[in-house]
Amino acid sequence: MAAAKRGIQGEPSAREIELKLALRARDLPSLRQRLARLGDGEEVEVDNVYFDTADRLLRGNRMALRVRRIGRRWVQTLKTEARAGALSSRGEWEVPAPRGRLDLGRFPETPLAALLQEHPAARLLPAFRTRFRRTIWNANGGAIEIALDEGEIVAGEERAPLLELELELKSGPVDALYRLASALAGKGKDELALLPAVDSKAVRGYRLAAGESAVPLKANAAAVAGGLTRDTTPAAALRCVVERGTTLLLANAEGGVAARDAEFVHQARVATRRVRSAARLLGGAAGWPASLDAELRWIARRLGAVRDWDVLQAQTMPALVAALPVAKPLAERAAEVRRRDDEALRQALVSPRHARLALRLLRWANSPVDDGSTLASAAGRRLKRLHRRLFESAAFFVVLPVEEQHRVRIRAKRLRYALDLFASALPAKSTKRYVEKLAHLQDELGALNDAVVAGELAPALARAAGIGAQPALEWLEQRHQSHALRAEAALAELSRLPLPWD
Repeated sequence: MAAAKRGIQGEPSAREIELKLALRARDLPSLRQRLARLGDGEEVEVDNVYFDTADRLLRGNRMALRVRRIGRRWVQTLKTEARAGALSSRGEWEVPAPRGRLDLGRFPETPLAALLQEHPAARLLPAFRTRFRRTIWNANGGAIEIALDEGEIVAGEERAPLLELELELKSGPVDALYRLASALAGKGKDELALLPAVDSKAVRGYRLAAGESAVPLKANAAAVAGGLTRDTTPAAALRCVVERGTTLLLANAEGGVAARDAEFVHQARVATRRVRSAARLLGGAAGWPASLDAELRWIARRLGAVRDWDVLQAQTMPALVAALPVAKPLAERAAEVRRRDDEALRQALVSPRHARLALRLLRWANSPVDDGSTLASAAGRRLKRLHRRLFESAAFFVVLPVEEQHRVRIRAKRLRYALDLFASALPAKSTKRYVEKLAHLQDELGALNDAVVAGELAPALARAAGIGAQPALEWLEQRHQSHALRAEAALAELSRLPLPWD
């Protein structure tokens, strides 16, 4: 944000539009060299104290209140979050803070004043602190302010490092932020990993103060497609899904790197699948750049390889060992054999390639939208096609080769995601019933696929354990056939339901 921004009491001094970028410490020297081409940056020491009630009333209402010392000047700032994510849009009120003291009387007719009026007993206390050196440059003739922050977040005895780049739009199109970020990242062997950052300093500070860890964010239908209406155009709908899906991918990927929690990987994978499915469904009518498909496929494969191991260890192996105790050495070797895929994913998520993909996705999601048809007008034709392809490929399911059974699973998933996308244009009751039956089919197809994947991984595990794989492979084949029969029954049950789009 601007170092010299001044506010008007009762009105936002600005609607802050800002792109946050995380960077690796090893990239800092190269980034500084590139920023130096813009001239000498202005360096200032910044010290912020954030305030809230003991029960975090402001946090619960998506507000942040701080007193800041920047150089020799004191200001107090209220921010309200209208749009979370790497590209944030927030209301901001910034006024002087004489002698560095919080003065709530300077925030009349603001969301904070209204909130405190509803809670007259609320008492604001220091919650946490951020301290950093900020170096400021101006780009695009002053249309963008660049701030490089190096320091720490402090909450009691707890500390967390702070190293990020903020690009704030002062005037002009949002696309300029993404162009500048891409230019600073560079290309080829000298490309830097400037990764869009979902969490603000305030979010990180609250988490540190509470001793909380990041939690996986569900990439479900409500999170990715919620709020779309029957009158939304396919172009606008796809941009919404891409932006939300990318944000969920970034948030869960960050948690997956920091903590070994399988659910982060699972939700990152689901987010990626939803983006890919929506792009396949609506991309032709929305100006989707086909060059993004290969990059999404790359990160999906990295996530998928690790997810396969997670399912194997958490679900398939316990059942296998319970039925076949002699297979226990296979389970014990899984952590060793999977190490290569784990490391490949970790490297991918912090790589310049992943950062470039995220920037490209977010840039496209914020590109202009042309008028066109609506979801309501597009739903029937597209859903009919997906339904027809699913059942054409599923005939005589039990005897299909494994590769064709896998194709049925993929087509069922595409139909499910399409129903989520078009839900606002369909009758709620029949759609809900159809989705429930389709979800049951997906469960059976997923369990079938888990048995197939385990069969593919079992020989490597057996070699590492020094035992034969055949008993485990026979058990897995029986499991595969059992779920194939159940999937065929689920397909028959689904085929008898009325179609919500007819």
